[in-house]
Amino acid sequence: MEGRIRVGTTSYIKPADILPNVRYLAPLVDDIELVLFESAEASNLPDERTIAELASLASEHDLTYTVHFPLDIFPGSRDEAERAEAAMMLKGIVSLTEELDPFGYVLHLTPDHYGVSPSHEVEAWLSSLDRSLEEFLKTTAIDPALICVETLSYPFAIVEELVRRYGLSVTLDIGHIWLMGYDSDEAARHLLPQSRICHLHGVADGTDHLGLDAGDGEAIERFLRSLVEHTERDGRERVLTLEIFSEREFEASLSFLRASRAMMGQSSGGVYGNH
Repeated sequence: MEGRIRVGTTSYIKPADILPNVRYLAPLVDDIELVLFESAEASNLPDERTIAELASLASEHDLTYTVHFPLDIFPGSRDEAERAEAAMMLKGIVSLTEELDPFGYVLHLTPDHYGVSPSHEVEAWLSSLDRSLEEFLKTTAIDPALICVETLSYPFAIVEELVRRYGLSVTLDIGHIWLMGYDSDEAARHLLPQSRICHLHGVADGTDHLGLDAGDGEAIERFLRSLVEHTERDGRERVLTLEIFSEREFEASLSFLRASRAMMGQSSGGVYGNH
């Protein structure tokens, strides 16, 4: 069986809410990452009518969704109320988006601070993450493999035992790997077999989430070759999300993919004009 790479991007390409973005993107991509947030100041969680239209657009365009859990939740918090609230939020987002039958959910095991160490108290942080994942997964019938833990600033090895124990998958954000200066070839070799979703964006001068035209073209092509080889080898379907946030960067990144030797023939969706 030959695997397929579904090429997608985020729900914030146009400076508008989720639905206008999805209407615009649906004919152009295979998958859309729904970037959700919920805080005291603002929320973009879709209501029932929006969910119904999103489902209709997916059916019409052979579109899938990946759901990015809100960033401002802290499942590793040692504050019990904050930690429990995070676990409940994960459950709530799964219930809210169930009708969309998401391809996967992107989860940040959010560190206490940015950098190579996620916390000054790593063992306590991991213990809190463990409790949150256990509470979340035991209160929902979701297949744990749909929960895809993203590579962030710290080495993924720190949380890999939790990922394995709960049967979770990986969101390999290769841009974060490049930004931190980790070995990207080793990350691809080790984490692509566990991945269900990959995030790709340009990185230059200490800034990520740029268009692919602004990144290291050779490094991007090398990663794409690895992605294609792994997908053909294991026959699994994966999503490749261009995790960018403007029309200019979206168009430039699509142009890069269309010209990529590694990606030739990999997507049957709109990125190659067949949607």
